[in-house]
Amino acid sequence: MKLLTLSFYALLQSTAFAALNPLVIKGSKFFDSKTGNQFYFKGVDYQPRTGASSKIKDPLADTVGCKRDAALFSELGINSVRVYETDYTLNHDTCMKAFEDVGVYVLIDIPTPFSSINREFPFWDTDLLQQYKLKVNAFSGYNNLAGFIIGNEVTNSKSNTPASAFVKASIRDIKTYIKSQKLSIPVGYVDNDDEAIRLSLISYFNCGDDPNARADFYGVNTYRWCGKDATYSSSGYDDMISPFANYSIPVIITEFGCNTVQPRTFKEIESILGPDMENISSGGLVYEFSQEDNNYGLVKVSYGSSDVEKLSDFDTLKNVLSSVSPKGVKMSSYNPSNKVSECPAISDNWRVSTALPPAPSADACSCMMNSLSCSLDSSFSSTDDAQNKALGESASVICGLISCKDVSYDTVKGDYGAFSFCNSTQRSSWILNTNFLNQKGASGACNLENIKTQVISNPKAKSMSECAKILTKISSGDSGTSRDSGKDSTKKSSSKKSFTLNIVSFFAITLITCGIVF
Repeated sequence: MKLLTLSFYALLQSTAFAALNPLVIKGSKFFDSKTGNQFYFKGVDYQPRTGASSKIKDPLADTVGCKRDAALFSELGINSVRVYETDYTLNHDTCMKAFEDVGVYVLIDIPTPFSSINREFPFWDTDLLQQYKLKVNAFSGYNNLAGFIIGNEVTNSKSNTPASAFVKASIRDIKTYIKSQKLSIPVGYVDNDDEAIRLSLISYFNCGDDPNARADFYGVNTYRWCGKDATYSSSGYDDMISPFANYSIPVIITEFGCNTVQPRTFKEIESILGPDMENISSGGLVYEFSQEDNNYGLVKVSYGSSDVEKLSDFDTLKNVLSSVSPKGVKMSSYNPSNKVSECPAISDNWRVSTALPPAPSADACSCMMNSLSCSLDSSFSSTDDAQNKALGESASVICGLISCKDVSYDTVKGDYGAFSFCNSTQRSSWILNTNFLNQKGASGACNLENIKTQVISNPKAKSMSECAKILTKISSGDSGTSRDSGKDSTKKSSSKKSFTLNIVSFFAITLITCGIVF
């Protein structure tokens, strides 16, 4: 059926909600900062993609779509949405206000498929830090911003647990940045409910002495509950939620709604927002609002259009949501006593120590580049597949002859190279220069086949005293090139230490353009 949603939205505006109060976290629960009432997420995952032609499909820039969907949110009875992909260069005022007007808070995923930590070949570098800061800047001023999600299922199997170290470092640095802007916005992480690693992930993102390096909330994407005959126990929901019984931060079911058995009944909501889980979870969000190729939609919509076709799941969800009302507690009477988790031990399924990658420093990377006598030419493009392939082939030879430790890492030992946080072009230049110096500047030692390079006879850094100080500090190990995020580790990593070179990571990163695995 078709709805005149813009007209409905105009009607809603005449009886709009007052400006939403910011949410705050106390212990393992969310609260309304003004009323003190406990807040539960009764939401949907929101990422309409049909009809969107832009590289980054940003539904919060589609003003027609937002006004259309705000009316539907009100009809559904939801109070929150999660948005996975947004473009910080666009304006989001109209959409965020439309959602606020109908009482809807927004969880924003910071990464995009083109700007995120790659799970197979992870680095947390200066470029990503800048991209994440710009996303924070774009959304931090809205009353109905519920929080940021720093990563979605980045580690999704035991084969890529090292990526979690870089995600946790990004939590530390983004929380530090948010505080530097005199803001208070929670930053969380979301996992994929993988049996082999879920307990390690749950503990890891809530362990350690540094509160900045711990997630403020934790999300779980789970599709355990399938079919009308499933129950809290038979679905495994009881096992899924049990590790959070004494968790010290809030947990949200950030995706749910198995569709292998249709039509969906959404009976799990009665557990998520009812007696089974209301004392542990902070609610959840149904996957997903719009009908896309994966067939999880509640409605059919198209980017830029006001037309809507409701699907059968829409009314089913509406009816279930209207039947639940979690009790909650008042913030003033809640006195949390749960403690942070113990960091997981190294095992076959967990290859991450408590030490974290260093905070990226653009100044240090600039200084490093200014000190080089051989580097990639300024014409080199990290988004050119042919150039990246040629560079990767050359690097495979070079790193077999020299130590590339200063631009690599070992997450098991907790060792991170002095310049491992520089971007891929800068790290590549460092390797070329080290090889050049190893050959004592011999003629042709800076040359690469099919890649333009340059020999710098008078590196700028030789006359930059401040830059020399930064480089000396890094090379001596005083810059915190390895940060301890847990109680069990007391060592500090130095770039002078000998550790295993993650050559595969370096080779691969030179072959990756901007398409990051989500």
